[in-house]
Amino acid sequence: MPRPALTDEQKRETRNKIRAAAAHIYREHGATDISVRAVAAEAGVSVGTVYSYFENLAELLQSLWRAPVRALISEMDTLAADHDDPHRRLEALMGAYLNFAQAQDTVFRNAFLFVRPEGISPPPQVDLQRDRFFKIYQQTIEDGQVAGVFRAGDPAELVQLVLSALHGSISLPINLHRLALDASGAVPNQMIAAMLEWLGNVNAD
Repeated sequence: MPRPALTDEQKRETRNKIRAAAAHIYREHGATDISVRAVAAEAGVSVGTVYSYFENLAELLQSLWRAPVRALISEMDTLAADHDDPHRRLEALMGAYLNFAQAQDTVFRNAFLFVRPEGISPPPQVDLQRDRFFKIYQQTIEDGQVAGVFRAGDPAELVQLVLSALHGSISLPINLHRLALDASGAVPNQMIAAMLEWLGNVNAD
């Protein structure tokens, strides 16, 4: 006799159980000791069950940080709506990213600094024009260019430059922990000011 199909609630419970198991293993041992088999054993399900809910281990790991990242993007949407001035809007958006990195250190490290171990398949890449996080920044740059307050240039490339500078200033003390770098947040704040000044140099070649 075939086993009765799971209800939607039972499916959610199983999915959450798998995610909780993966989070526990990651918290206790790091990414190098995670495998689908280990997660299945921790969750008390079969390996096949894990794969029925998650395409691969990379998708499972990324799902652990999805909710707080979505909350960050929701905050960014609110900030974008609250600031008509592109200069002030971009400053607020970069500030939100810095605050997120400082207030949610563990999530930031795993969602934005995650280094994929060998053996874990890379997640599928998302086109920049379909990513809400990137598009909020790009729209702000475009609005600033139309208003004449931001320098000319390809908006997508300018966003990548701005995010690279800000992200690098945040992550450098983490990745080069052996060096006594300033990790107080002062440098990223200075970077925000520097990037705003650079973008505002509308007469640059």
